[in-house]
Amino acid sequence: MERRILSGRAMALVLALGALLPVQAVVAQEIRTEQVRFGPGQSGATITGAITGYESVSYKVGAEAGQTMSVALDASNLATYFNVYAPGSGPGDAALATGQLTGPMVPDINRFSGALPASGDYTVNVFMMRSAARRGERSDYSLEIAVTGATGPIVQGDFADGLQGGPDYWAVAGLTPGDTLNLRAGPSTGHAVLGRLPEGTALRNLGCRMAEGQRWCEVETLGGAPRRGWVAGTYLAEGGPPAAGAGPAEPFTRGTGAISHRRDGHRARGTAERRRCGQLPAQRRPGRADPDIAPRAG
Repeated sequence: MERRILSGRAMALVLALGALLPVQAVVAQEIRTEQVRFGPGQSGATITGAITGYESVSYKVGAEAGQTMSVALDASNLATYFNVYAPGSGPGDAALATGQLTGPMVPDINRFSGALPASGDYTVNVFMMRSAARRGERSDYSLEIAVTGATGPIVQGDFADGLQGGPDYWAVAGLTPGDTLNLRAGPSTGHAVLGRLPEGTALRNLGCRMAEGQRWCEVETLGGAPRRGWVAGTYLAEGGPPAAGAGPAEPFTRGTGAISHRRDGHRARGTAERRRCGQLPAQRRPGRADPDIAPRAG
């Protein structure tokens, strides 16, 4: 009988502790990932969203070491919080900070501000506590993310997921069939479009930097008359030199940055590109445009 009593108490303790665990550590398969992008010349974005039950959303935002990132979450459900993860880590790993516990970088609940220790993509994961998720509750929220401070010099030879070392060549990757990647005059969606690059285009890597919440890489086309410009690093994968005799992938056209294509517009409040864990970009918020991509004709 005594053994049964102890087992019952132990079970109650386990259940009580389980209710305090962040949802993403329990049901990782329901995490949605979105890439945050700031407007041209902007240092932040405001994103609205909603989660129900065990859902959570991981927002990726690029920044450089020494810059300051601030995050503010306001939600309709008081059981909603966020965790901040350093580059290379995410839900299930140790968090850089959690919005539910005040500390040096969390002056108040669901408020974060801190100097960043490394360059790369930081993750802000929004979730509900397990007790609320188990009841299938819903939370509508507004998330403000800002990155301020000077960026460093362009890093030569960048890895596909950071700002250190890396390949001599890139390949354009992850585009929807028929779409092309904009080659711009500078590291911003506000710069003119110099040309458009289809899937698989080989490019020489001239270095990368963070701007407007994402990684931008300076590249040079191969074959024909070389053209230099900047592209969004989201759509680059490590590649190699083109085959001998390969010409330019697509004719270049001059632009002003104000492209008429519907999916090449931009909203100053920022965009969040949506994808499931482990997948390449495929689905975007309705009514929100990707300023880095030019759609197929028609």
